[in-house]
Amino acid sequence: MPGSAESLHIQQLVELMAVVSSSTDESSAVQHAVERSAQALEAEVAAVVFDGKVAASIGFPLGAAPNEDIVAVSLHERDVLDVPGVGRCPVATAAWEGSKPGHLVLARWGEPFAIEEQNLIRGMARLLELTLTMLRTLAAEQSIRESLQERQRLLEHLFTIQRAISRREDLQQILDTITLGARDLLGDEISLLWLRDEDDTGRARLASAADATGILPGSALTADMADAATASQAMTVGDVVVRQGGIAATEVVSRFGRGPVCASMGAPVHDSGVVTGALVVASCDEGRVYEPSDVQTLRAFAQNVSLALTDANTVLRMQQAHHDALTGLASRRLFMEQLTQRLAMADAEGTTVAVLFLDLDRFKDINDTLGHAAGDQLLTVTADRIAGQLRAGDLASRFGGDEFAVMLHRVDGPGDAAAVAGRIGTAVGKPMYVAHQRLRVGASIGVALSTSGRTDPVELVGHADLAMYQAKRADAGGYALYDPAAAHPNTRPGAVRA
Repeated sequence: MPGSAESLHIQQLVELMAVVSSSTDESSAVQHAVERSAQALEAEVAAVVFDGKVAASIGFPLGAAPNEDIVAVSLHERDVLDVPGVGRCPVATAAWEGSKPGHLVLARWGEPFAIEEQNLIRGMARLLELTLTMLRTLAAEQSIRESLQERQRLLEHLFTIQRAISRREDLQQILDTITLGARDLLGDEISLLWLRDEDDTGRARLASAADATGILPGSALTADMADAATASQAMTVGDVVVRQGGIAATEVVSRFGRGPVCASMGAPVHDSGVVTGALVVASCDEGRVYEPSDVQTLRAFAQNVSLALTDANTVLRMQQAHHDALTGLASRRLFMEQLTQRLAMADAEGTTVAVLFLDLDRFKDINDTLGHAAGDQLLTVTADRIAGQLRAGDLASRFGGDEFAVMLHRVDGPGDAAAVAGRIGTAVGKPMYVAHQRLRVGASIGVALSTSGRTDPVELVGHADLAMYQAKRADAGGYALYDPAAAHPNTRPGAVRA
């Protein structure tokens, strides 16, 4: 059976373990260990030292602990400690290793600590080490769980954004989703997306903005780069910029906070590899410090802005390359590409493709008399009228100037194609109001049909072009069918004359 002294020491260790193990963090565990060990050993002073610094102590007035002397005791450089109101006191120390080495230091007036008491102090130090290790492990596990949860939230945000991009959803909605997502995930009050002004590189345009209430509708404004400093710096260096303090009240970001902006972070965004703006988050919290994980999160959102801008502008550039900027009809290039494919399909299926080539009558006179703006308006109205006579799968194109081409797929022969030509001629020939005037123009139309074994699109368009000139020479204001069996097209008058 253990003796009474040994039993007391065991009880004291159990009590210490109960106190420190109930602590929720390292700081409180250390403070409890200091208080309990001093009580158990009736010591005037108790302290814990980490890395040459006193982490907690009792026995001295607040702010008056001789930290250097306590550290010297922990290093066995002193064997007594001067305690105010008591005098020179013998000391005892116990060290532990592990991931965070430390020392438990005690000082007591009177006789030095007995061997049994020193063993008790070592036991207490060991219990404190185990408790601190447990708390660090729990904190690390909690951090990992929180990190995984944050990563899951980030992945969910990015998946939603990338799905919207792949579906070609509205660009503004995508940008607003990214701006709001960056604000939410980083926990800041402000999130701004700046894009460089296309007309003035010294200014930036606010493409999307979110404050503590959410996305701000109609918040678009422009500002000098100096007033969007975080965005400007990110665009200049081409990487994430973190600003802790030093944010002037004159900066645009300060308009969106509920108080002075204390910290901000910006990441550059790109369009087709060229820096074109920056995504910025900002906080009014004086204690806000951006961690490396925050930098990575903002960079991920900025990369999705870049992806959205590049995709949207690539589609726009493709549309501009394949469509006439004035009328919106297919460009000559797109028309010839589609005609090539249709001819190959028609030859394989045994069907027929027809090409109509149109030239407006009297267009030059109107353009010269009323001006180019009136001429452009006339061309736009004409394009709408041509497109209105076509089926799904047919294709209208502006070849240039006042020339248009139409591709009809799967026609039933010359009569079918001629009927469409007649409808187009009638539609185009109706009066139209241009430049506050009532004008009437006509269209000379050439019609050519594909033949089996001949799939050259240039040749077919050439035949329609020849037929169109035949119609124009006949002054019929109608259409002419290209007849490959004859040396010239077969001219038919139309219902509308120039």
